[in-house]
Amino acid sequence: MITSLYIKNIALIREHTLEFAEGLNVLSGETGAGKSIIIDSLNFVLGDRADKSLIRHGQSSATVEAIFNDNNNKNVIAVLEEFGIDREENLIVKRTMSENGRSDCRVNGRAVTLSQLRKLVAHLVDIHSQHENQALLNEANHILILDKYGKSILTLKEKFNVHFNAYLKAKEEIDAFEDESARTRKIDSLEYQIAEIERVNPQIGEEDNLITQRNKFQNSERIANALSASYTALDGEESFGAINLTQIAIREINAVLRFDNKFENLSERLESVKIELRDIADELSNEIEALSYNPRELEQIEERIAEIRKIKKRYGTIEELPEFLERTYRELENLKNAEQKILELEQIKIEEGNLAIDYALKLHDERVKVAKSFNNAIVKNLKELGMKNTTFEAEIIFPENKDCILSTANENGADSVRFLISPNLGEPLKPLSKIASGGEMSRFMLGLKNITAELEEIDTLVFDEIDTGISGLIAKVVAQKLSDVSKNRQVLAVTHLPQLASMADHHYLITKYEKEGQTITEVHLLDELGSVKEVMRLAGSDATSIVGEQNALELKNWAKSYKNSKK
Repeated sequence: MITSLYIKNIALIREHTLEFAEGLNVLSGETGAGKSIIIDSLNFVLGDRADKSLIRHGQSSATVEAIFNDNNNKNVIAVLEEFGIDREENLIVKRTMSENGRSDCRVNGRAVTLSQLRKLVAHLVDIHSQHENQALLNEANHILILDKYGKSILTLKEKFNVHFNAYLKAKEEIDAFEDESARTRKIDSLEYQIAEIERVNPQIGEEDNLITQRNKFQNSERIANALSASYTALDGEESFGAINLTQIAIREINAVLRFDNKFENLSERLESVKIELRDIADELSNEIEALSYNPRELEQIEERIAEIRKIKKRYGTIEELPEFLERTYRELENLKNAEQKILELEQIKIEEGNLAIDYALKLHDERVKVAKSFNNAIVKNLKELGMKNTTFEAEIIFPENKDCILSTANENGADSVRFLISPNLGEPLKPLSKIASGGEMSRFMLGLKNITAELEEIDTLVFDEIDTGISGLIAKVVAQKLSDVSKNRQVLAVTHLPQLASMADHHYLITKYEKEGQTITEVHLLDELGSVKEVMRLAGSDATSIVGEQNALELKNWAKSYKNSKK
């Protein structure tokens, strides 16, 4: 559940922290005080589009941070592990947006993408409002709601998908073989690819070695000149080479050794230098003799480099070629044995298709059975919510022809489901999306939530003025229903009804005031007396009205009595 919501620079809220608790948390306030700001802030931190118009006037950025204590929610744990986010004592979701439209999302301090954030919070909070019932109005979701109500359906659905997916896989592989002429063309293409790669047979590092050789050939004249000049410097003609000059130095020093033998060491060192120089000169001579420039050899190197690069361009890096060849050989083998393989796949397709059809039929029968109970539960709740003449049906459409089952099936089986409703006596059933009254839509959604609350694995439900269009006794019933839902889930409800406000376990007042030329919205938790005063205001009573206070106290006592009866 949400334990706190920190809002900074969103619309009229400068900086404020709301602390929420278990049970039914009700937020109320005068029109324009900023009730929608709370929901907008919550929607923003939960992944809605960043609307920079929400940023408080005069500020460059806005921040919302929500803290949850849902660390034991298995779905939340799975998502955190999937994205590599560390689990902590609390789950902290923080989102910031700036004037330039940039948005930063973080979970437990770790940056996440918007899609990752939405995947996580889908298991944390479910928001419902008068204008945000698109998920419920989307008929594609109706089958999911019905299946969640009937838990026995989920097991059958899993078994159906095992066989249906095997059927689809076999069908896909059969289709991949195409017709015989197409297979022949494909075989020719694969054989050409294999032959081309094996003919060139490039080796790892070969291209680099060839480039080195090419550079050597392209610079052979320069290399030859350098070696010759170096050799001449060592052993040149006319006694000007370094070897001859070294020999002269040795001879001159040896001539004076009889006068002073201390120069003998210098003579020995020069002898060593002369030997090393002679060795270098000989090696240079050998290299010069070995030098050769064959234009055809350079041409062959260029051709080889071009071949290797063509292979790389067509089939990938040299390192990837073995894997590519293996795949190509395998595909070629399958194509050459296509007729036998197709026979095997056809058999699998038939067997798995028949099993999938069997489970699709079982799924249909189970859904029909579950739908009866679901229909009765919906009608019962709607009658309690004042829609006494309402009829409801989860319509299940199934192919009349058994042969059409597989062609119309998806991961949910071959059924399609849509919710039909008639709010008034004598009117035909119509799709839920055709309901004109917002109040009727709100009550239907609340009745559905009252049924499915135990099935949902989401700990926090948010209702934003879903009581629009209702009043009086029905408003009391709506309050009771929300209280029932909040027994096992945290509920946040924004309301303008005194009946619902009186049912609050925790009542928050949203106020607006002016300070230093600015308008500021804040939210405060009311004590018992403050809650009574707010119920009076919602009921239209003056703050000093004794009758109004008595009426408010009567509502509060009625709410306490109802909640005590449910303990």
